[in-house]
Amino acid sequence: MSVSIPTTTFHESYPLKDLRPADYNPRRLSQAAFERLKVSIGRHGIVKPVILNANGTLVAGHQRTKGMTALGLTHTPAVMLGKTVRLQDEIQFNLLHNRVETEASVVYAEPGEIGTWSWVPWQSIRVEERKNLSFINAIAQMAAAHGPWGSVVMDDQGRIFLNAEYAVVAAAHRFDVLAWTVPSSDAGQLYGDLTGEYGVYDWSAIEEQAPVYNQHIVQPKRLRKFSSKAKAGKLAYGSETWDRLVTPWLTPEHRVVDFGAGYGDYAKMLRSKDFQVWDYEPYRCVQGSYAVDIKAVVAAIRGIEKELNGRGLFDTVVLDSVINATTSLDYQHWVMVTVNALCAADGGLYLGTRNLAREKSVEQQKRVTSTAGVTHMSFLDDDNVEMNFVKGKWQKLRFHTPDSLEPLLRGYFADVRISDRSGANLKAVCKGPLPLPEQEYRKAFDEEFNMPYPNGYRHDRHRELVEILIKLVKERNSSFKYS
Repeated sequence: MSVSIPTTTFHESYPLKDLRPADYNPRRLSQAAFERLKVSIGRHGIVKPVILNANGTLVAGHQRTKGMTALGLTHTPAVMLGKTVRLQDEIQFNLLHNRVETEASVVYAEPGEIGTWSWVPWQSIRVEERKNLSFINAIAQMAAAHGPWGSVVMDDQGRIFLNAEYAVVAAAHRFDVLAWTVPSSDAGQLYGDLTGEYGVYDWSAIEEQAPVYNQHIVQPKRLRKFSSKAKAGKLAYGSETWDRLVTPWLTPEHRVVDFGAGYGDYAKMLRSKDFQVWDYEPYRCVQGSYAVDIKAVVAAIRGIEKELNGRGLFDTVVLDSVINATTSLDYQHWVMVTVNALCAADGGLYLGTRNLAREKSVEQQKRVTSTAGVTHMSFLDDDNVEMNFVKGKWQKLRFHTPDSLEPLLRGYFADVRISDRSGANLKAVCKGPLPLPEQEYRKAFDEEFNMPYPNGYRHDRHRELVEILIKLVKERNSSFKYS
């Protein structure tokens, strides 16, 4: 069955002066890459149309437009979307368009006249190898939402060597494909010119679209997974930090707090086995929704407050997949100050976070992952931060290397040991919490135990906990000697 798609319009020669660049465009180009882009345009012309929203805003092709302008060109091929999409969708389209132009599949079709644009009938598309299924799914979602926005480049023998996955989708969903045809002798040079790195991501223009409370999108589920082998609704636990660093040696005598615990699945499971585990998640959600359960958040604060007041700081603090979800360096600092404070003088912090090396290998392979029909892609900036668009909201993810993680942790703990350096998640065991200024503790506690919610709301139910924790930390810092 064919998809119902909006009508898009191809303009073979659209005036550059009529384009309205998007303020949010997240990619910026180095001078060397810009020079290479200009050489490519001069050698081949524009073989990939820019993409326009129906209101004329440039959705994709900002760097090509800059290159054309620098070379004195006045017009560009352009595909205009059939309807004006809202800004949020427009930004998402821009990001996805930069990542789904791939050519892993082997696809042939009826070639057009060399050096011209033509429409390839979907009936003529022959898919010999179908690869990059996640990309194919992403392209299909975009085509269903926006119409046939893409194009392909093929040689005069009919081999599609740029954007082959787009042609796979066109064949499956029965829409014709816009194509540029080149001689076979030019295909290798053109492919080499167009498949290099053109630009890096810069999120500064859309920072305000990812407020800290958006992080509840990723927090609730990060420590749980559903196994196909398990009964429907039965949890299968999925935390390497807990499974490899903590539970192998944990005894019922240890007092543990899981800071940033999602739904608190590990804490609940271990409490059912008579372990002493408390948990705190500032964006604890109501089961089955993204609504924050403020009552549960405050209850967790009261539980930690009571335990601290009665028995002092914790033997073990677990910080699993938290610092990679901090929206700024300030929040990363406040998290680390807070877990430093929660840790007894002879206690330890057990931490897991996302590994940049693994993410870069994914980035270089231009992979995406699909879960439950939702396609996720990564877009790393120079600070090793990416922003993803999930459930209609932007979220930030931060990545570390052993070389960046160890000095970070040594600012809060005297003894730091990093493990799993090549895995998807770096892990660390930290001992000897270092004394920090009281004003740093107070600021961190005010932020971490009274996080901002939509519309500027804060619960303000943390003040007694702050004073108890300040008292305990002062006692620890005054009596414990650091070597």
